Amino acid sequence: MELTYYFGLGDNLHAALRTFLFGVRNPSLRMERGVLLKGDLANLSVGKGVVIQAGSVIHAGGQGWCDGRGRVEIGDGATISPNCVLYGSGGGGIRIGKRFDCGPFVGIYASRTDYAAGNGHVFRPVVIGDDVVVFSHVVISPGVTIGDGAVIAAGSVVINDVPAGALVAGVPACVVRSCAKRSA
Repeated sequence: MELTYYFGLGDNLHAALRTFLFGVRNPSLRMERGVLLKGDLANLSVGKGVVIQAGSVIHAGGQGWCDGRGRVEIGDGATISPNCVLYGSGGGGIRIGKRFDCGPFVGIYASRTDYAAGNGHVFRPVVIGDDVVVFSHVVISPGVTIGDGAVIAAGSVVINDVPAGALVAGVPACVVRSCAKRSA
């Protein structure tokens, strides 16, 4: 066997151990198999009753390309469905409110490549309010704020702020209508 194979095993074991220890320190967190927590775990905070399902990746910064900065905060009762990616790298990071309901294959990014600068990055905070529903295959871009009670339709690409209580859809996502207040 090649030496790189052994290094790969070590990396996987280290990642699994970090994820396990984070779960031990957060007893109300339910994390399924195959969740990958990247970056500085001191920059990751989760509320009570949070569920992170299989195959999801959460990057909380702390690496060279993001100047060691980053933050991901997930509020009480939030659900991150399978195969979601949350990149909270950079100064603002990602802040998700309470009772967030996220479908599978959602990407939430607080950074992107700065094509104008060549190989640098643009960092902008993403803020998601309470009681927000995001259906599957949605992309939320850096700098977006989503208001309380908003609903994002499947497959949307959100590049602009979303008002509270709005239903948005499309590429790029546009307001379709205002949603009636849902009872908790």
